[in-house]
Amino acid sequence: MSTVLFAPETFNLAETTRAIEVARRLRGRHECVFAGYSERYAGLIEDEGFEYHPLSPELTDEQADQLIRFDQGRGVSHPFTPERVRARVQSELALNKLLRPSATVIGTTLSQMISARASGVPLVYVKPFAYSWPHLRQADSLPLLQENRRLSRAVNTGAALLLREAARYTTHKPGGFSRVAREYGVRLPRRTVEALDGDLNLVASISGCLRPYRLPPHYRWVGPVYARLPLEVPPEVEHLVKTARGADRRVVYFAMGSSGNRDIVLRVLRELSRLPVTVIAPVARYLEPGDQERLGPHVHVFDLLPAHRLGDLVDASVIHGGEGTVQTAVASGKPFLGIGLQLEQRWNVAECVRFGNAVGLTPHQAEGERLRRALESLLRDPRLRARAEELQHRLAGVDGARNAADHIHELVS
Repeated sequence: MSTVLFAPETFNLAETTRAIEVARRLRGRHECVFAGYSERYAGLIEDEGFEYHPLSPELTDEQADQLIRFDQGRGVSHPFTPERVRARVQSELALNKLLRPSATVIGTTLSQMISARASGVPLVYVKPFAYSWPHLRQADSLPLLQENRRLSRAVNTGAALLLREAARYTTHKPGGFSRVAREYGVRLPRRTVEALDGDLNLVASISGCLRPYRLPPHYRWVGPVYARLPLEVPPEVEHLVKTARGADRRVVYFAMGSSGNRDIVLRVLRELSRLPVTVIAPVARYLEPGDQERLGPHVHVFDLLPAHRLGDLVDASVIHGGEGTVQTAVASGKPFLGIGLQLEQRWNVAECVRFGNAVGLTPHQAEGERLRRALESLLRDPRLRARAEELQHRLAGVDGARNAADHIHELVS
């Protein structure tokens, strides 16, 4: 039985759980082993019974938050100095020598772009479609502005054209990655956007089910891959839902994944607390002592919850637009409000807004009357609910994790 190494960035909840879901479907056909740099969500891997190798240098929570701010455009610095990239590659090469994997499966673990190739190991990237090169080549609009006005549409159309041409000619890579790649004789693709590809790219997005996008030969559609945490719905949640139904209150699920921040979480929770709804929110990591008490009796905060088991219990969701949360909301058959915190998340939300099962706001729009109107439309607009049910049925037979596992099996067999 050959070994497949899964190496997500384990500070990222969606990446970590996506890798776990694919490994679950591959386990039994191949030995699935994990490695990562952050302890933030590494425990989820070990809870599933997978062997986990913590690599050095460790990525601290502070550095992980720095990367999230950089990804969202809220910061200009990142921890990937040449020294750190070099140390990562050395650590990964040592693990490759120990495990001799037949393939390495990554999320956005960029150092593996060097180490896997230096080791001669096929690199598989389970990735979003948004802002990949095939997406940029075919996109006719990008969701920079949310308003459905002539000027907004013109700006979004122009943005797609400009970004496509910029991607066509941009060759810059962070100095640490280029330098270390040269040291190991790894030749990265010239275009920056293509340097972010694996040898095999498995697109875990719903976009391919919504529009007829074309993919290059080293890409495959696999479909939605989202977390199915091995947790039961807490009895407290079931009691809250039963009480809300008895009082004729709607139930709203609110989650911000691993890329939220305290400001946006509190803003949304305050608005939700003013509506006649019961809120179930696994956002405890973003709050400080005393926050919840100020949110009133109908906002209930938790740590991680098995979101995929809550579909029949909630009436709508408010989420940040990460692929996993969007796909979980779609699978529930309920409409959602998406507040994209960075460009990829805005695209995920925009795809569903276009389909008709979602409402989208930017973080700056997510307050006051505008947010209240969006939340009320989620709960009252029958067209949103009908389209949400339609998309749920369209995707019901798609097992993205199984499809991804089958492609990996085919690659290494």
